[in-house]
Amino acid sequence: MKFASSAQVEALAQMKTHPYQATSFYLNTDKSQQTLKAINAAYKGLLNQARLELEARDLSREVRKSLLDDLDRIAQFCTNRLNAWKSPGLAVFSCSARNIWQELELPHGPRNRLIQDFDFYTRPLSAILEKFKRLCAFLVNRREACWYEIHMGDIRLLDSLTSDVPKKVKKGGFEGYESKRIERHIDALLLEHFKKAAQRTFDILKQNSFDWLFLGCDDQFYPQLEPLFHTYVKDKLKGRIKARPGTEASRVLQECLELEDRLKREEEASLVKTLVAELERGGQAVAGLADTLRKLNSYEVRHLIITHNFSKPGRVCPGCHGLFLNDETCPACKVKTEPVADVVDEAIEIALSKNIPLTQVSSPTRLEHYGNIGALLKFKPQK
Repeated sequence: MKFASSAQVEALAQMKTHPYQATSFYLNTDKSQQTLKAINAAYKGLLNQARLELEARDLSREVRKSLLDDLDRIAQFCTNRLNAWKSPGLAVFSCSARNIWQELELPHGPRNRLIQDFDFYTRPLSAILEKFKRLCAFLVNRREACWYEIHMGDIRLLDSLTSDVPKKVKKGGFEGYESKRIERHIDALLLEHFKKAAQRTFDILKQNSFDWLFLGCDDQFYPQLEPLFHTYVKDKLKGRIKARPGTEASRVLQECLELEDRLKREEEASLVKTLVAELERGGQAVAGLADTLRKLNSYEVRHLIITHNFSKPGRVCPGCHGLFLNDETCPACKVKTEPVADVVDEAIEIALSKNIPLTQVSSPTRLEHYGNIGALLKFKPQK
């Protein structure tokens, strides 16, 4: 099943496994970035680590058996399906004792992780939803208009419009006043067609809460069409595509995904450029894992920026949940900190839970030269 909506996250969050526990498994299966051998090694490492951790946990025989059955089933799934798996990411949610099993094709490679707890771990799904824009493609020519929804690699026709606008008067077909009168009539019909299309675009954007609008129309029509757009539509319009009404949906999807990827990379590059500029002038920014965690702990971060899939082990305070790279004692609580396999993941969780804007930028990026992680701050750091 493809992962496509927040409704799937809500459904998983509502599933109860008590008195048993739930297994949540995430795997980066992007074969454009890594070999199948590396993917297989990653999932086997996660399963082996989970089995070792299970041995050390104080669990009832029934709960332990359910969790071990989850691991066996995930291992069997990966053995049988990973060779032909086409999506960049995989998520599996299982509770064998409750006969719960759900696999999701993810449009983006997640951090590799396996978590066994009382509830299904859905934060990575929420992060993916935040990463992907909801796109509207508006295609229009002199007689037709259509609107597509593009989200997380899928395309769906939303609406279409056809107007009775005749072709332009052919040169020599009419003479004098009659020719000009017909041309004015055709121009009026064309304008009315564009007005209807512009109004419908506004309605569709408002009804569906799209993030971006992509427009496909001939250059000769754009000067007539653009002034008809509501300010709301103009703010959503982010680019032009070559597709027109009648273009195959698969081609429309390809063009929109390519433009979306370019625009997102430009956004990421601009954000990293802002971060670097602030760092170099000693402004409201910090970089490097230790310093970024320190500012996150003190609630000074206004935007967290991380290289995608960057991870490091670290430590967490069991009292205040402060995050640290190496500190064995929490400076605030004065208690012993506990090791965590990925402190970057813990930082992402905190950002999501506190509604701190979070951007994971794709490699290669200038952020790699600053420790793969940084933050724009609410205040200028004190020296």
